[in-house]
Amino acid sequence: MNRKERRAQGKAQPASALFDAAVQYHGQGRLAEAAQLYRRVLALQPLHADSLHRLGVLAYQQGRLAEAAQMLQAAIARNAKAASYHSHLGLVLAAMGRLEEAENSCRTATQLQPGQPDLHNNLGAMLMHLGKRQEAAASFQAAIACGPGLAEPHENLGQVLLQLGQYAGAEQCFRALISLAPSLAQGHDGLACALLAQGNAQGALPAILRSLALEETAERRKIFVQCVKDTDFAPEAGTLRPYLLRALNEGWDRPDDLARAAAALITPDPDNAILAALSKDELLLALLARTANQDLTLERLLTVARRTLLENGDAQAGPLEFAAALAMQCFINEYVFPQDDEEELLAGQLRDRLAGALESGAVLAPQSIAILAAYLPLGSVPGAQALLARSWPPCMDQLLTQQLREPQEEAELRKSIPRLTAISDRVSQSVQAQYEENPYPRWVQAGTCGAAEDLATYLRRKFPFADVRGSGEGIDILIAGCGTGRNAIETAQRFKGANSLAVDLSLNSLGYAVRKTPPGLAVTYAQADLLELGSIGRRFDLIEAVGVLHHLADPFAGWRMLLSLLKPGGVMLVGFYSASARRNLPDRSVLPQSSSAQAIRQARQHLIGQYPVLAEHPDFFTISSCRDLLFHVQEHHVPLAAIGEFLAAGDLTLLGFDVEDAVLAAYRQRFPDDPGAVDLDHWQVFERENPDIFSGMYQFWLQKKI
Repeated sequence: MNRKERRAQGKAQPASALFDAAVQYHGQGRLAEAAQLYRRVLALQPLHADSLHRLGVLAYQQGRLAEAAQMLQAAIARNAKAASYHSHLGLVLAAMGRLEEAENSCRTATQLQPGQPDLHNNLGAMLMHLGKRQEAAASFQAAIACGPGLAEPHENLGQVLLQLGQYAGAEQCFRALISLAPSLAQGHDGLACALLAQGNAQGALPAILRSLALEETAERRKIFVQCVKDTDFAPEAGTLRPYLLRALNEGWDRPDDLARAAAALITPDPDNAILAALSKDELLLALLARTANQDLTLERLLTVARRTLLENGDAQAGPLEFAAALAMQCFINEYVFPQDDEEELLAGQLRDRLAGALESGAVLAPQSIAILAAYLPLGSVPGAQALLARSWPPCMDQLLTQQLREPQEEAELRKSIPRLTAISDRVSQSVQAQYEENPYPRWVQAGTCGAAEDLATYLRRKFPFADVRGSGEGIDILIAGCGTGRNAIETAQRFKGANSLAVDLSLNSLGYAVRKTPPGLAVTYAQADLLELGSIGRRFDLIEAVGVLHHLADPFAGWRMLLSLLKPGGVMLVGFYSASARRNLPDRSVLPQSSSAQAIRQARQHLIGQYPVLAEHPDFFTISSCRDLLFHVQEHHVPLAAIGEFLAAGDLTLLGFDVEDAVLAAYRQRFPDDPGAVDLDHWQVFERENPDIFSGMYQFWLQKKI
């Protein structure tokens, strides 16, 4: 049959046959042909509501939202009792951002056909967009009651219960989802999140491994890192090795969050060829090159291995790859491993031999260079830049990049960093001097972020009980005290339309930050004292001041200065040290007066026996972080009561604390009358009962009233 004959037959067909054919084409994805037939039906029967409805759905599928709404409203005008018309109109209105109207359409649909699970599920989705999570949960529960065998409502209910902090209920939903659809990865990673939030990382790990086996995504890789981050594993847990190795090599998230888990699986017999065992361990090599070790047992093994390499020299010294990786580790931790006088003498002699060879142009053994680089930075050796002109094995080239090329790049970058303010405050000058000598923190890779979102959406998801104002699009951000830039980079990547200014006292820290910032990321770095920022004439939508205010002479004076730069309705992330959480750290009076690298190395060895808690602190394992932890030139502990008084006096709204979900769940169980977890009197009680919950620091979000 030719085209002319088909067209003639189509004209002779009744409207019902044309409509059936259009629906068939629609289902096959032949949208243009379907639309043509729907319009032919309307030409025959102008009041044919189903064709108008279908044309509206088709326009929605093709992204023509205004046309879709017009068609669906016309269909409803002809048949106002068709629940699917109202439901689809709700989807279109939601896509147009008309969420209140979308909710009304979806509610009408459920009232017209209360036994249809999809309609309740759609209404729940609308309510989620509006932040009405309790009502959304009720809609999803209604959908499950109508259609207990449907997977989607179980997933949606699990997600909303996670946001509401009802983790046991969320766990039940995801277990039900897994029973209904075991090959759906969302069920397994939802279960992992629910178990993590209840403090059960051991139970969460198998769930996320199943999810990763089904489908790998960036978000699932991040969940894996969270599962292993604070969990103890037996050395025989070998099934984790491939995942940990990939997570380190592929940058699944901050590598320092993987350090303890990796170290737990690196346990060679100390009485049986330590060097040989260590040098063959791929997981160890990855750990050494990508983050500072955080395990005291492994540190001791590496210290012995380093000395063995130094004493053996080029003879029977072990694989070059291990020597180079160990040198990279020592550079990352700023040579924190202890060394005795004999080692210092041998390292000094090796340094002199290398300097002489560089001056004379003699052949240099890569092994010797790597061994020396495990005791001191190659940049401190006269003439070391000449090494870059020679050809080296890949592991050595990586080492030379770390110790020569990158520091040279930072030195050049520092010349172009602007100075926004004077640094005249005496305490600020002392803090500046510390961080010029020891930029903090030393890091290799920033954490990964998912798809960027606007600030308000992020905060509403993070604090579902808070009344977050504003849209948060196209925001100006200030990172006060950005240090070496990791937080500034992660924040800029997290938020849509972010334009960030990151300031710090230390030019050396800023040079590191500029080098590490990905090209094209909208972050501007500048040297400044936050006490003087009132002179720059700018205001911000978001200000981060984590771990900086408690290093001022008057933390509250600095806080007031930053608040003066915050726009009405703007938000702020603040971090202060907790006296309770730091109660087990040694008092400064028992520490040596010197904060030199050698003094810190020696102090660590004496302190570890008296203060075993230090071995659990990640900041104990590099020179700069140990100095920041124990030897800081200026430090305050700010109590929750004082924070509460400041918030009240400034008419500031506390949105919530930035804590692990498991801590939040325990708080809500202890104080069910405060689901938003913003009662500081309750938090004081909770901290007294659980004095280590703020082991990092108090971190909390606040909003300035409009």
